[in-house]
This record gives sequence, structure tokens and C-alpha cells, in this order.
Amino acid sequence: MHLLPIFDVTEKIVTALKQSPQVLLHAPTGAGKSTALPLYLLEQNCFDGKIILLEPRRIAAKSIAYRLASQLNEEVGNTVGYRMKAESKVSSQTRLEVVTEGVLNRMLQQDPELTGVSLVILDEFHERSLQADLALALLLDVQMGLRDDLRVLIMSATLDNQKLTSLLPDAPMISAQGRSYPVERVYSPINMHQP
Repeated sequence: MHLLPIFDVTEKIVTALKQSPQVLLHAPTGAGKSTALPLYLLEQNCFDGKIILLEPRRIAAKSIAYRLASQLNEEVGNTVGYRMKAESKVSSQTRLEVVTEGVLNRMLQQDPELTGVSLVILDEFHERSLQADLALALLLDVQMGLRDDLRVLIMSATLDNQKLTSLLPDAPMISAQGRSYPVERVYSPINMHQP
């Protein structure tokens, strides 16, 4: 697992999160930003509270929670859990919660301080949606007015650098390399004469 490209920049990410309220991470598909970085941040014990990992799609949220939990040899709902509309697997031991956009926005409405949360990771931010933009706006508002200790990590395979850097001019931008995998094309013609 430590061979993933994200591990080349994990120390930079931790340092940036200690120094800046928002950090931008550009990491192509396959770098390990969703399946390795959250556990690394959890293991470093840099944060006293929970880590919330926002995934825009329900299937991705659930799959990533199961993948992260399996890497810890645990069941979902222990250290790693998930919450989405009408489905939840969390416990009092959960330190990393994978949530969908609607859930995060409801969390922010019910508890604007996000009590007990130290870091919110917005994954796949390039998919841009009204819910994700609202979540970011609410998180920035929470940071400015209620919690200057709350950290936000915005991750994407294809960040829109100009828009995000104009919105967050002081946020450090960290880039990780991707990894290519060989692809073999195989063409099998359809035999139209078979019965």
C-alpha cells in the first residue's frame, strides 16, 4: 500500500494541514487519495477529533468505507464508518466517517460547529455539484466564525486551479503523481453466421 504515489506527498499534506485551514490536493486517479490518504492521516494522530470524508456518490461512499475498514482488518462501523440517506454504519469508536453531500450539509445545519470533527476531506471535488459547493461554503463560514481549528482538505483528480485558488488564495496546493497501468485491447468480431 505504501507504494502508492500519494505517499510521496503525505508529509507535505500533514505539514500543510497543521499550518493552513484549507489545503488543495491534486492527485490523479490511482494515486491513493481516497483509499490510502484518509487512513494515513488517521494513523498520524494529528487530529483530536473525527475525520469526515465526503464522497459525492452513495455507491462510492459505501465502497470506500468498506475498503478502508478492510485495510484495518475491521468491520465497517468500528474505526471507519459511513452515513448516507436512510443508511448508516457508525459507532462510538468511529473516527473516520465517509458521508455523502446531503449528510454533511445536514450535519452542518444541526451542529454548525461540527463538534468533535477536526478534518473534513472533500473528495472528487472536480465533480462539482450544488451540494458540494454548499458544503464548502458552509465549511468556510464555520472556519471563519466558529472554528479556526477545523481543517478542510479539498481533493480532486482535476482541480480547477484558477477558481479554487481565487477562492482560497492562501491555501497551499500539493500535487501527487498518478500511476498508469498497461491496457491491452482485444478485438473479437461477432460471428453473424452462428445459430
